[in-house]
Amino acid sequence: MKSSIAFSRKISVKITSLVLLILSAGIGFTILYYSMSQNRTLIETRLDAIKEESEVLFAAIKNNMLAGEAPVTVQLFKDLSRIQSDIKLYRADGVSAFSDNNTLVTVNANLGMQRFRPKEKFSEREVNSSQDFKRSVKTSSDVFISDIRPESKQVIIYKPLFNQPRCSACHGMDHLTRGVITISTSVDEVYEKSRRNTILSIIIFGLVVLVLSISIMLFLHRFVIKRVFKIGNVVEGVGQGNFRTKIKVQQQDEIGVLAQQINDMIDGVAERFKLAKFVSKSTLDHIKKSEEISLGGEKKVMTVLFSDIRGFTSFSEKRDPAEVMTVLNEVMNLQADIVGEFDGDIDKYVGDELMAVFEGRDMIMRAVKCAEKIVRTIQKAYTNSGESVQVGIGINTGELIAGNMGSGDRMDRTVIGDTVNLGARLCSIAGKNVVVLSEYSYERIKNKVRVRKHKPIKVKGKSKAVEIYTLRKTL
Repeated sequence: MKSSIAFSRKISVKITSLVLLILSAGIGFTILYYSMSQNRTLIETRLDAIKEESEVLFAAIKNNMLAGEAPVTVQLFKDLSRIQSDIKLYRADGVSAFSDNNTLVTVNANLGMQRFRPKEKFSEREVNSSQDFKRSVKTSSDVFISDIRPESKQVIIYKPLFNQPRCSACHGMDHLTRGVITISTSVDEVYEKSRRNTILSIIIFGLVVLVLSISIMLFLHRFVIKRVFKIGNVVEGVGQGNFRTKIKVQQQDEIGVLAQQINDMIDGVAERFKLAKFVSKSTLDHIKKSEEISLGGEKKVMTVLFSDIRGFTSFSEKRDPAEVMTVLNEVMNLQADIVGEFDGDIDKYVGDELMAVFEGRDMIMRAVKCAEKIVRTIQKAYTNSGESVQVGIGINTGELIAGNMGSGDRMDRTVIGDTVNLGARLCSIAGKNVVVLSEYSYERIKNKVRVRKHKPIKVKGKSKAVEIYTLRKTL
């Protein structure tokens, strides 16, 4: 059985897609969750470390500032910036510390003496006007900022330097925050690791999905689809009349059970197919249409055709039985094909006689044409064969009883009645390769045939003699 199923409609693709959809959702969510958790943990760990580093730096800077060692503090800032983070100190007004002498002037004024000499060298002047800086000054609290920009990612910590009581003598008591220490540290490396972890997770996920896809499709093809196609090949053969091929049951799983059930079905179908050759087409149609088969019949108007091989008894006596059966089957098969051609139904075979029925539109004309072709075909087939084979045919039309006759255990679907009896009688009087029509058939088709009229015959069961005609030609 050749497969012409579109790829997207194949069961293996549908099952694989469904399984992968579920697995992808589950595995993808799991990988995403752990990747995000890992990245979050990595970043939080680094941020916590930065906070701890900032506390240490703040303590060192504060201690130097409290001791009034401004030069030492300036040098400390420079050293820390070189080895660690970007560390800066701003006054409360946002101006960078050590960039002018304003603080010295204020301190000397508060002390009432020239305690500190003005400086001649200053740090680079900067002004920090950010809202985060102002919030730290206003609230006198730490402000932690993650500045995550595409081009540069950093963490900024604003830590206010309080104006403690022992500092107020120099710096005055009109403010709480003397300044703000800012510590900024790049976290590009941390986020790069996070990005690499995410990419790695996606690659692993893609490989897992790919391996699963291939594995599932190979499994389905080997253990499901391939076996289903084998079953399909056998079923297709059964549809073409091959009842000899069976499915090899190798595994006792669901498909194996299905295969065994189909094998049993093939045996049953084969038996019924053989039995169907012993019954008529009308019987088969009746069985298909009726759920329950019961005895009984109904009246119908039909045409019956009887065909009998003339001189077959003497023919049989002179030949081997096998040869007799061969010739008989040849003749019967030839006639059966012609009856089927004209939409007739063979009711039964009785010895060397055939009985067929015709019903529906143009049933009489179809029966007559069928008889005409039977005679012509037999004459052609056996004229030069050395075998003397001729038939006599009788045709009659009328009301008869069609139905199931017999017993509840063994019945036969057939037709009975005077119409059938008369048809058989006409066949018995027909000469070799002659077709005899009753008056009931002829009257309905007399404009379509040429016949020869004969003397009426007396038939058992009828008070009047029946007129008969022999067919010469259909028009």
